[in-house]
Amino acid sequence: MSEQGLSGYPSIDRPWMKYYDHDMTDAPRPVCSIYEYMYGVNKDYPNDIAIWYVNRKITYGELFANIDRCASAFLAQGVRPGEIVTVAMPSFPEALYCVYALNKIGAVANMIHPLAGEDEIVNYLNEVKSRLCVMFDGTYDIIKASIGKTSVKKAVVVSAADSLAFPLSFLYGLKNKRPVLPKESVFMDWTAFIAGGQGREPKKIKRNLDSVAIISHTGGTTGEPKGVMCSDNAVNSVLWQTVCRIPHGRQGRFMSVLPPFINYSLVTSMLQPLSIGFTAVLIPKYEPLHFDKYVRKYRPNYVISIPAYWEPICDDPKLRARLEAMDLSCLKLCIYGGEAMNTEKEIEINHLLLTHGADAKLTKGIGSTECTSVVTLTYKECNELNSVGIPLHDMLCKVIDTETGKELPVNSVGEVCFSGPTVMLGYYDRPDATAQVLKIHEDGRKWLHTGDLGRINEDGVLFITGRIKRIIMTKGNDRQVTKLFPDRIEKVIEMHPAVSMCCVIGVPDPVRINYASVYVELHNGFSPSDELKEDIRAFCKGKLPEYQIPDNVEFIDILPRTPREKVDYRALEEMMKEKSKES
Repeated sequence: MSEQGLSGYPSIDRPWMKYYDHDMTDAPRPVCSIYEYMYGVNKDYPNDIAIWYVNRKITYGELFANIDRCASAFLAQGVRPGEIVTVAMPSFPEALYCVYALNKIGAVANMIHPLAGEDEIVNYLNEVKSRLCVMFDGTYDIIKASIGKTSVKKAVVVSAADSLAFPLSFLYGLKNKRPVLPKESVFMDWTAFIAGGQGREPKKIKRNLDSVAIISHTGGTTGEPKGVMCSDNAVNSVLWQTVCRIPHGRQGRFMSVLPPFINYSLVTSMLQPLSIGFTAVLIPKYEPLHFDKYVRKYRPNYVISIPAYWEPICDDPKLRARLEAMDLSCLKLCIYGGEAMNTEKEIEINHLLLTHGADAKLTKGIGSTECTSVVTLTYKECNELNSVGIPLHDMLCKVIDTETGKELPVNSVGEVCFSGPTVMLGYYDRPDATAQVLKIHEDGRKWLHTGDLGRINEDGVLFITGRIKRIIMTKGNDRQVTKLFPDRIEKVIEMHPAVSMCCVIGVPDPVRINYASVYVELHNGFSPSDELKEDIRAFCKGKLPEYQIPDNVEFIDILPRTPREKVDYRALEEMMKEKSKES
């Protein structure tokens, strides 16, 4: 121990606790289901607005009624406690009805990317043996020909118009024709689904609060999709901890710009505002260059987003000029996470916010699906540039030596690990993968190994310095920001009969953030050609989501190697940069 009585090890000293009041840390934690948490806070305020969806405002009374109708419809389809139902939707109210209804009747919501590749959606459904799936019509277009390859016996198809108010619902229908669902098939529309539950009473089920409530999918550090199992207690712990330092009454507006298959969005920007009586503003297809229009229309108080959605404020002169002409005083808390932001851009955005009436500069944090959502946050007293803040007060954080696994003292760089009530139960049906990231340490606690490299300073503030494995941010055709996982793409391409070995890198792009480019070594007997490039790309279709299919294929005689004989992807990145300069 030091002279001040400190050990110098963050997980023991917990220096971040000086930023929390005893009134927060000593308060009783919620002991209830996700549904019960939301209902208990709002049952006496049925006329308050729960959801604002485009041109429709849905009260808490309507939300409760819609959840009950949805729960009755699930029961009519034979859904039982513990059964896993897959939900594949953008930010529609129906997605939240499904999550809460399934929770109320004791079932599990399996949240998946609604625009994943055909093969991937088939795998998602079969992995958890979903008998029932609720999807939007974009997912229907992808999976309709392959539904027979899945475990699904009934698929409910939702339209963006189902919750729109007239006349927008009518106008939307003129522009976007609903799919004609085959008669006598597994498919049914949302209206028929809800009608099937009439006359049933959706009684609450006593849940085991430490059993799985929500499954969300992540690539983790390898890119291979895995179902992350999160319990009621884990979700509620995030909800409770993240609002303890946010002054709030009721009816603040929380704008959700990310889709609900991402825990960061579902938990922190949808379930969280509903757990404190706020209004969740749902944006079904967010356009970053229209940020000013959203602020003018919805006057949100809280926005949780990602750097790729904040940075257009700096990159687009027209957007910046429109914002500079606006009053931004409605903005009380603006958060980003998911990846680091360019420091100069963060300073520039902070200046814009603070000089145009916003209450605070950008707040940031770090989280992961494996920790249910956010696990660190910055506050006014500890919002240093390049930091990701301090751990939530019920969480422990430490940095360990990547070779020995021993905890390192303050300001040492190593792998970042977290322990506490928000840590996942594990990966669904993947005990080996679970064991790689969830480990019992010498202190007897279960610790999540994040794959992030970082350091914790003497005040308990965490700084991320890199990743043990590669992840690349990109945008798909739907313009939603998502992740590229080189390992996963490489595994698919190396199945091609002509490919001996390959390496995927990210190439910076002003529209897509990055796109995937692959360097390929060929087997003997195969020669480089434009036809082979296109054949390799075609080979990826159906096996990968569209946003992970490489835009560019380059042939190389021998892939460069590091001194440890690993493929040197950094050398390939430099080669691509030089090639870009030459062209």
